Parts: sequence; structure tokens; C-alpha cells
Amino acid sequence: MDSGNTVWVTGSKGFLGSVVCHSFEQAGFTVVGTDEELSVCEPERLEAFVEEVRPAVVVNCAGIRRDATTMGTRAKAYEVNALGARNVAVAANVIGATVVQISSDDVYSSKLDEPVNEFDGPHPNSAYGKSKRAGEMMVRDITSDHLIVRSSWLYHAYSGRFKGVMDAAQAGGRYEARTDQFAAPTSVRTYMNFLIEAIKREKKGTFHLVSHGRASRYEFAAKVLEYAGYDPEKVLVPTSDAKTAENVVLESMMLEMAGVQVPTWEEDLAAYMKSVGLYAPKA
Repeated sequence: MDSGNTVWVTGSKGFLGSVVCHSFEQAGFTVVGTDEELSVCEPERLEAFVEEVRPAVVVNCAGIRRDATTMGTRAKAYEVNALGARNVAVAANVIGATVVQISSDDVYSSKLDEPVNEFDGPHPNSAYGKSKRAGEMMVRDITSDHLIVRSSWLYHAYSGRFKGVMDAAQAGGRYEARTDQFAAPTSVRTYMNFLIEAIKREKKGTFHLVSHGRASRYEFAAKVLEYAGYDPEKVLVPTSDAKTAENVVLESMMLEMAGVQVPTWEEDLAAYMKSVGLYAPKA
């Protein structure tokens, strides 16, 4: 095994982990994926594994999801999202591997007045966001050889809200979409293109890997349907709830400062739907 070209992915069977594994393989890397059989909460086993595999890069996708984190389960969230991230970083540090810590826009407040970039200090207001922020800080404290990547509303065609919208349209059904939750939708295709390029260029530090712009969940779903050739008004049911309204828009300032052309979320969506054969807007 060429360890210099090996990427170890934790949480490899999850929504993002499976995409990360496939994308790195397509880019020519040797990928070793682990999931529940190797918990990030077992530091001694992690260190033994990393000594055996000796990857050049460790991508930590393992974590307790946002929708599974409540005040009652926050101890588990901290154990996995914070201490687990620390354990992975310690293991990677043993052999001098680069740590890629997968993070999210939840490290910021859910109600922001303006977009935030990598130079804006995070202030999470949810148990999940606090656990992810703690994970970032632990990775940063343990090793300088790290890449912390934040994103928001990652989507692909095979699960999640994207699939839900398309399934509803194809079945002649209806789909509820929030008009009061805003972020920067980003395809896994664009996200992985940015991430793999950052790895190849040996970038370090914190990056926001998101498309440019802002959309509500309703606006995003409507554009998905429009690009697929459906009438959004016949499918979507607008909903809102002041208690859970959100406005968290990330800006990819570090990418832009590096001269990277960041697509708008509409451009990103159109390109992604073309790549998976779903782009068929009506004339």
C-alpha cells in the first residue's frame, strides 16, 4: 500500500463519508474507510489502526448528526463530535498525517444579520453546534497539520431533501419547504472538488467550502424542480415557523483570496444536475 497516497476516512458509511470515499477513489487516492466497527471514542484502537495503515491524510467524517443531538443526548454528541475529533487528531499526529476535520455552519449562531467568513468568530447557540465547535478547537490545539472545513446544506441526488423534492414531483405529490431558513446550498460535487484540491495543494487552516449566495429551503427546492422540468408551485407547500427560523450564510473568503472561482449556488446546482442526468428545464 502506498501510504503517501492513502486517505483514511472515518464515518465512511454516512451521508458525507460515502461521498468522500468515492470522490477520493475517483481522484486516484487509495482509500481506507472505517465506520462503527472502529469508534472514534476508542483512542488506543485508533492509534493501533493508524500505525498499521499509515495514511497521509485522515478525513474525520464521524459524528453525531444535528437531528440526533438534543439537550438529553448532548453528552454523547460531545463524546463523539469533540473528544472523538481529538482522538482522531492524536492518532494522526503519531505518524504525521494531515487531519481534515469535517465541520459545519452550526458553529455559528442560527440567526445572523450578515454572511460570515473564516475570519468571523463562531458563537454556536445549539448543543450540536457547540459540540462541533469544541471538536474544531481540539483538533487545532493538538496539531498544526490540520484542515478544518465548514459547509452548509450539502446535497446530492440520492438522499435527503433533494431526493425528497424529486420523489414528490415524480409521484405527483406535495412537498413542504421552509421560506424562513436560509443558507448557501452546496453540491457534494463542488464541495469535494474544493476539498481534494486543498489536499493536493497541502492547504492548512480553516476553510468554508460553500457556493456563493443565499437561498431559502423553498427557493432551493423550487430551483431543483425548475431545472428538472417541473412546476414548483404544483409541488411545493411554503411553510414557516418563527421559533426555528434560520439565517446562516457562509462565505468562502479563503477560497476567493486564493483565486478560486466560486460558483453561485444556482450555477452549482445546474452543473450538478447535469452531471447526474437530472437537468431538463422546460423551454
